[in-house]
Amino acid sequence: MTDGVSLEIAKRRHILEQDGFIVASMAGPGSSGSDFVLQSMDFNSEIARKIADNAFGEISDYPNESSLMADIEKLSGRIEIEINQVINEFKPDFILLHNIFSHGRHIASASAFRAVLLKHAIPTLATHHDFYWERNQYRYPSCSSVRAFLELNIPPEIPGVKHACINSLAASALKERTGIKAMVFPDTLDFDAAEWSIDSWNSRLPEDAGFSSKDIIVLQATRIVRRKGIELIIPVLKYLNSPENLKKLIGKKLYNGKRISEESRFFYLIAGYTEKDAEDYHKSLKHLLAEERIPHQFIGHLIAAERNESGGKRTYSLFDVYPHADIVSYPSMYEGWGNQFLEAVFARKPVMLFEYPVFKSDIRDRGYSVISMGDRAEPDRENDLFRLPDGKAEDISSKVLTTLLSSKTSGLLQENFNIGKEHNSYEALESLLAEGMALS
Repeated sequence: MTDGVSLEIAKRRHILEQDGFIVASMAGPGSSGSDFVLQSMDFNSEIARKIADNAFGEISDYPNESSLMADIEKLSGRIEIEINQVINEFKPDFILLHNIFSHGRHIASASAFRAVLLKHAIPTLATHHDFYWERNQYRYPSCSSVRAFLELNIPPEIPGVKHACINSLAASALKERTGIKAMVFPDTLDFDAAEWSIDSWNSRLPEDAGFSSKDIIVLQATRIVRRKGIELIIPVLKYLNSPENLKKLIGKKLYNGKRISEESRFFYLIAGYTEKDAEDYHKSLKHLLAEERIPHQFIGHLIAAERNESGGKRTYSLFDVYPHADIVSYPSMYEGWGNQFLEAVFARKPVMLFEYPVFKSDIRDRGYSVISMGDRAEPDRENDLFRLPDGKAEDISSKVLTTLLSSKTSGLLQENFNIGKEHNSYEALESLLAEGMALS
């Protein structure tokens, strides 16, 4: 799909195939283009959701913890059978796992893969994008049996299995919790690829998405989940779209040559899909955007992993959207690293960014130029959302205008690109893969 984990897997496949490997992908249903689909790995299935809901927090749908563990063991057994069928058919020399041994959403898959790897002894690199203890909904195991299960399986120590995290904070936490030493694989991008541009395919996006070429496009390219902090951008957009502000901009040119007219407005283009658990959050965002009269459009239904056309209706890749953007919003309060940040860097777009912990620990010191939103957000007592400290939205909107109108911006964006190319290129990923896949 278009989430960060899927994007990173696609990059690895591309590099490995270029290096001469025969690569197959294995995933649960709902993924696009998998070579092997394991039905039992569906994390949206009724049983997987029931297990996740009861393995963390409180047990509410089982009479006791033994019944819960019986369901986990039963589902794990089904997954193990499906994995073994793939192993027997494809006969891999090496396995790359992503989030199997770290996430809390489908813990039965972790014990299934642990059993398979112990049986087959196939060299494996397990990459951990999200640990269960990093998520509020998975932070607290519901009982001692689940706690013991997590200690054994997430992540497990298995001969021939190497571990990787996507940031230094996670690697340190893993070492402290388990003693497991992990490599650090930051997000990467092909900085030698052709620049994303408007062409005959994506030139139809404004018509399909409901915005005008005269609009100033603020792109939110992430999925719609609570930790993305999308609500933090809304008061900034309110300031930017005030009549007084727009009137001052008429006739001026942005850093990219776009001239502002009387019809121009700051248009919020939200390109990510909504996760099933975030449907209430999506409704809250729609209500708030309507209440504040922010021109916007949710276009997740138009975006897919690749371009496609069916019945006269087009879908676009995420990279079709960036050429239309004038600025990228990245208000995430937590990220494992930051694929969409790198995409904005590659596309040479300004970024207004909430300084989430990994940005501060692993990215900020590289020297990127960003429009900082600070690192503080407060719960809003009137709803289940967050808000910026008083006066912050107005301050951010002022910085946005300065950046959009400055003659220095294009040069700073090229410097951002150069930093990304140096530290987060495919060459860097290829080197890390060679180290992670080296047999020892």
